[in-house]
Amino acid sequence: MFEFLRRKKKDEPKPEPQEEKPVVEEEAVPDEEQCTEEECESDYKKEKAAGAYFVSPHPDGGWQVKRAKAQKALKRFKTKAEAEEYAKQVAENQGSNVVRQKKDGKIQKKH
Repeated sequence: MFEFLRRKKKDEPKPEPQEEKPVVEEEAVPDEEQCTEEECESDYKKEKAAGAYFVSPHPDGGWQVKRAKAQKALKRFKTKAEAEEYAKQVAENQGSNVVRQKKDGKIQKKH
């Protein structure tokens, strides 16, 4: 009755044995870097600011959203409120923060 199952098993090629990979021991890495609280905090702020999204005035009018250290704007808006809303969404998706600037380019608020 189950002859077709037996035939299939016989006809199927047997899997080749896999070679064992040598175990590579990893170098011991300290759990925490040794730094003062101020040093660690400033490093954290630098990392966050490097990936921040800036809401700033666009040279041709309106407002723009730019990634930190980027040359081109991600998007341009007529109002600052629209630019801030967009920047918050993008920053949240990327796990970053938003830096708002005033019309004169000074930092208004980080969040």
